[in-house]
Amino acid sequence: MWNFIKGIIGTKNEREIKRIRPLVEEVNHWEDEFKGLTDDQLRARTDKFKTRIAEAAETLRRELAELRDEAATAESERRDEIRSQNEELEKRVREAEAQVLDELLPEAFAAVREASRRTIGLRHFDVQIIGGVVLHEGKIAEMKTGEGKTLVATLPLYLNALTGRGVHLITVNDYLARRDVQWMGPIFHKLGLRTASIVHEASYLFDPTFLTKDYRYLNLRPITRQEAYLADITYGTNNEFGFDYLRDNMKFSLDEYVQRELNYAVVDEVDNILIDEARTPLIISGPAEESTDKYYVIDRIIPKLQRGAVIQGDPSQEERAAIDAKGDYTVDEKSRSVTLTEGGVAKVERLLGVHNLYDPRQIDSLHHVQQALKAHAIFRRDVDYVVKDGEVIIVDEFTGRLMPGRRWSDGLHQAVEAKERVHIREENQTLATITIQNYFRMYKKLAGMTGTADTEAPEFKKIYKLDVAVIPTHRAMVREDLPDVVYRTDREKYDAVVNEIAERAKQGQPILVGTTSVAKSEKLSRMLKQRGIKHNVLNAVNHEAEASIIAQAGRLHAVTIATNMAGRGTDILLGGNPEFLARSDMENEWIQRASKLPIQGAARYEDALRELREKYEEEVQRAEKKLFKDGEAFEQQRSDALKRTTELQRQIRTISPFRQARERYEDSSATELIEALHNLRPIPEGYLRAKEAFESALLDSQSGNRTSGDFAAVREDFNSIIEIWQEKKAGREMLVEAIDEKRRLYEQSLIDCEFASAIQVLGCGEHGATVREYEASHQAFDEAEAHYEAVRGPYEEAIRQAQENYEAKRQEYLRMVENIREQLDKAPDEYRKRFEQILANYNQICAAEKERVITAGGLHILGTERHESRRIDNQLRGRAGRQGDPGSSRFYLSLEDDLMRIFGADRIQGIMARLGMEEGEPIEHGLVTRAIENAQKKVEGHNFDIRKHLLEYDDVLNKQREVIYSKRRDFLKGEGLKEEVLDMAAELCEEIVGRYTARESDSADWDWTGLNEAVHHQFNQRLDFPGHDMEGILPESLSALLIERITAAYEEKERRFGAPMLRQLEKIILLQTIDTLWKDHLLNMDHLKEGIGLRGYGQKNPLQEYQKEGYEMFEDMNHRVQEDVVQKLFTVELARETSAPQIIIEQPRQQRMVLSHGNDPIAAHPAAPQKRGGEKVGRNDLCPCGSGKKYKRCHGK
Repeated sequence: MWNFIKGIIGTKNEREIKRIRPLVEEVNHWEDEFKGLTDDQLRARTDKFKTRIAEAAETLRRELAELRDEAATAESERRDEIRSQNEELEKRVREAEAQVLDELLPEAFAAVREASRRTIGLRHFDVQIIGGVVLHEGKIAEMKTGEGKTLVATLPLYLNALTGRGVHLITVNDYLARRDVQWMGPIFHKLGLRTASIVHEASYLFDPTFLTKDYRYLNLRPITRQEAYLADITYGTNNEFGFDYLRDNMKFSLDEYVQRELNYAVVDEVDNILIDEARTPLIISGPAEESTDKYYVIDRIIPKLQRGAVIQGDPSQEERAAIDAKGDYTVDEKSRSVTLTEGGVAKVERLLGVHNLYDPRQIDSLHHVQQALKAHAIFRRDVDYVVKDGEVIIVDEFTGRLMPGRRWSDGLHQAVEAKERVHIREENQTLATITIQNYFRMYKKLAGMTGTADTEAPEFKKIYKLDVAVIPTHRAMVREDLPDVVYRTDREKYDAVVNEIAERAKQGQPILVGTTSVAKSEKLSRMLKQRGIKHNVLNAVNHEAEASIIAQAGRLHAVTIATNMAGRGTDILLGGNPEFLARSDMENEWIQRASKLPIQGAARYEDALRELREKYEEEVQRAEKKLFKDGEAFEQQRSDALKRTTELQRQIRTISPFRQARERYEDSSATELIEALHNLRPIPEGYLRAKEAFESALLDSQSGNRTSGDFAAVREDFNSIIEIWQEKKAGREMLVEAIDEKRRLYEQSLIDCEFASAIQVLGCGEHGATVREYEASHQAFDEAEAHYEAVRGPYEEAIRQAQENYEAKRQEYLRMVENIREQLDKAPDEYRKRFEQILANYNQICAAEKERVITAGGLHILGTERHESRRIDNQLRGRAGRQGDPGSSRFYLSLEDDLMRIFGADRIQGIMARLGMEEGEPIEHGLVTRAIENAQKKVEGHNFDIRKHLLEYDDVLNKQREVIYSKRRDFLKGEGLKEEVLDMAAELCEEIVGRYTARESDSADWDWTGLNEAVHHQFNQRLDFPGHDMEGILPESLSALLIERITAAYEEKERRFGAPMLRQLEKIILLQTIDTLWKDHLLNMDHLKEGIGLRGYGQKNPLQEYQKEGYEMFEDMNHRVQEDVVQKLFTVELARETSAPQIIIEQPRQQRMVLSHGNDPIAAHPAAPQKRGGEKVGRNDLCPCGSGKKYKRCHGK
């Protein structure tokens, strides 16, 4: 019934296209008139359009200008009113402009169509006009591959740029940001608009008169980043726009800001940027002051742990017990997390030499262990990352491309570097961060285009409030999508894949084989090589040859294996791409002349690169067979011995004759001692008695033992600092860090001494057999460890040497290739004649081959695995059947594929068993297809939940970020700084008075000494309260008196140093303080987010708890800003020279900044709390007592 109704009224998308058709007719109506215009008349239309827009909002703009003039001199309360009025007027201006833009659309689009025809020879088709309307209306246009999205974007970009507010085109990489400006720039230039390009290290303005020797930058004049944003239309990557926003909000002058308002953006490949990239926030970070040695230390113990069960989701308590018995840690592939089992915790404690891994003082070690486990168990080389040039480089999971410069955060990248034995770069601390989602939500109007968006339409609507419209194709799609086939095992699947490749290639049909990782692409390559099937491989390891490989992918008999990177931005032409092939031949000619190829007999440079890689892999395999043949056996012996040793060690601690004394001491240390140290009070007798009793018991049993001598030295150090603490009445805060470190060393030595004493006592009694078994097990572990290291050392050295040789040869060759490419790019005219000869030849070859390829069935897409998202599968399919070309696609699956194994293999396995499927026999069944789709929907839902989860959490931080950045801008404007400082001072006066007085008690009983000290500490003023006139005074009156005196003191400071100088000082101190505390706040919010999930176990909503505590932390940060700013301004004295009465205020030191992407937002384990040695403990910092609570909820009450 529903299908019948839909057939009458049409789908929502069909109704949307039908609504837009009349606008297309209007654009076509203007076409003849615009064809008759001269170039000058065509450009004059732009001025006419701009005038109409300006006139529509002229009155409102005058009102806005008057309000801004008033704001410069208004009081703070009036400024708030003006800000509100400003926002309302600005909204009305935008509405007036939008109405005129809608009216101008047909004429403006006709102008762009004509300018395009005159400049680049392309006329917008009607379906492209439909796409332009959809983009102008702030929607997503789904347009199939080859339908001309780049050209479509020129329509709404021109129209919306007429307002003069600037528009942005967001691309996926720097190459496209530069290429599209060179390609589309002539259209906008013809119409009188300026077009700029922003890439990683430079900015350019399209200028057809600009001459350069470097052909790659033809018509691109270098400009500043600020000038690029002032252009009418700016092209750039999402990373550059996002990082520029963050950098702007770290600057110390409004004149240095580069971005203006975020007005209108068209996002190319919108699904990649707004969905695939949404889980990783943009982060600007600076170096943290932590050693990298700890990563190597932790990494050395991970191989000694035994991998346990692979789980999916949360097992029951009974299942958990059985799982824990299987190994030292479990791996949850669904959530990509690793969890230590109880036995694993004991092993780690033994290997690190710590008593309790979950002691708050060991939280840093626990965090690094968790990250190291993830590096070893979850993150796979040549899948999640590659190692190149001594660096760990992340592989984009959606495109398969390398992402140099990006780093996982929170110590994960360092853990992977330690695992791969490359140089570990220092960890960074976040200085500024924003998610892609929240950055693009700041645009007043947002639109996007892609070939695959419809499957994600609900997410675009929910998160970004963007509708999706599917644009009809210019020519009908004729690609045949064949049903999936499923095999039991990977081996069967790959055998079938190789057979199909061989059969189709024999018929001449070109084949693009899609794989999900570097490792799988190379595995399939080896199988094809064994069958003698000629092919090319394109993945993150050999991406340098991408253009050459893709140029050949549509040729007769071509077989190309590629990761996802062969998808976006690259058209595969049937018969081959003659220009790319000619260029590739030119490069190879020059390479052959310049130098011999590093692999003798290699015809082309992509062959040489592949063969270099293969030789390296052969050397690795030889080293493994020759040098590491006994390694696995020794590794297993070591693991077994360590497990047994750890179990026996725990037994001995349980039956220790000193257990009661130890537990009494630990209870007293965790309560009485911690409380005394935190409150700077004398250490209580209860703790000292428990300590002495434990020591006496141990020392009595350890006479003459070496351990007792070691312990005695540590004990003496600890006792000495305790004596100093007890004697000091003041200045104990200077000893807190030292006594805490001595306590840590003492307690570790105490536990070691207790174990040695227990061994000595128990060895002579009824538990002697347990002790002897422990000693034998310990010895077995040491022997297995020695054997393993003896084998491992030479093997690792051989691998390192092979890798160094491979990288040296590859780098040498790539430098040569790059130099030749640069020569060809910079001076193409010198090589044009030879290039045209080669091109003419390839034009004939490719045209002939195209006909034969079409006869063979066009390009065939062969997927070796379903991706997590149906959208990624559609992208792979979309490489075939472009612009009406024939083509086909099919996916080959197995029950061992990641998607099937994690999200749905059980049901399909049951179907195959019931059907009695034999080895090598595939299944094609409706139930299977539905099961696969359900599995993908599960993953899509899971990933959407993660992105939604991230957004909900980041919304908390986003509101705080808006407040902070708004404050910064106000401070930079320099308006009302003195009033701001005096308001802060007044609030602090009232708080101090409230702390030391009480309305219900007599003023003579107030803590006047404390009040005077607090005022002196905060304001550097000695006010000598109380005087004779203070009797009977009320707290409110005292506050008013204090505010009056503090204000007078500040007025005196202003008189002495001059208002301009003090305003400048106020601005710098306000900015420096807010930046420093905001950076600390970001770290604390990260720590809160990482641990907040545990609140769910207490029947609390983690998000609500995060919102509540995040607000409290933000309020606390603002309070600290007040305290610090006021204290600095009242304390600082400005040096003045008699000969030159001026002050030079030093700008804050520029920190080295790292631009990166974080890893998954909600980590499984809390990170280490921030240490503030020697500084005052903030109310929202973790309490130094080690309780894990905030200071204000623990000892700060």
